[in-house]
Parts: sequence; C-alpha cells; structure tokens
Amino acid sequence: MTTITPANMAAQIIHLESDDEIALKYLGAAVVLQWRHLPEPVQQSLLQQAHSVGGLPPVGQLRDQIKALIDRVRG
Repeated sequence: MTTITPANMAAQIIHLESDDEIALKYLGAAVVLQWRHLPEPVQQSLLQQAHSVGGLPPVGQLRDQIKALIDRVRG
C-alpha cells in the first residue's frame, strides 16, 4: 500500500482536452458512488488532492461542496 505524504499531494496542474470532460464526470460519479466503501485515508487523500489541483476553475468552499454532493448521493 502506498503511504500518503505531503509530497504526494503537492499542487499539480491538469491539462484537459475537450473530450475529457465526460470521462472526468463518469470517473467522478464512480468515486462518489463508491465513497463509503473507500478507506478513510483514501477519502482524505482524495479530498486533499482535489483541493490542490490546478488548471481547473477555482471553486470556493470546495471541500464543503464535495462533502455535500457525497451526502446527497448517499441519501
């Protein structure tokens, strides 16, 4: 298993092509649907990585919005 360290979570810029948006939506939806089955360290790692992604439009209160989405999907 990979240990998650701050070095792994350094800000990274993603360069998306025009066709990547749909694939990214499906991948994101899959992660949300499987969220409760992911170990807590993996959940925290994904939240931390999402916060440090560059190259996408900035979103205020991103962590809160992600958690609200996950809570809505879980019902």
